Amino acid sequence: MFLPGYISSNHNGDTTTLGRGGSDYTAAIVAAAIKAEILEIWKDVDGFMTADPRKVDKAYTIDSLSYSEAMELSHFGAKVIYTPTLRPVFRENIPVLVKNTLSPKQKVLS
Repeated sequence: MFLPGYISSNHNGDTTTLGRGGSDYTAAIVAAAIKAEILEIWKDVDGFMTADPRKVDKAYTIDSLSYSEAMELSHFGAKVIYTPTLRPVFRENIPVLVKNTLSPKQKVLS
């Protein structure tokens, strides 16, 4: 199932957008609601990395993280996935697969 994100409504029913991370958050909410087997998040990097690869030449991808570790990294500045996105799938224990749109090697957050 593919589903676009970003569009929502406010308390008055006015159409609005969810802002940064909105499509990932939408996907996580839907994944949790339908009890999906896995959530794929597509980014421009291979997954969570040890540092920003644009700033650190020797940054490398972290093979696997717990939800808690990913949330902590997100809280301290990692921009791959924001903490609110992880909460719905964490509650349902749904694995998150971060894939690179330019190089779709599989990376799993478990």
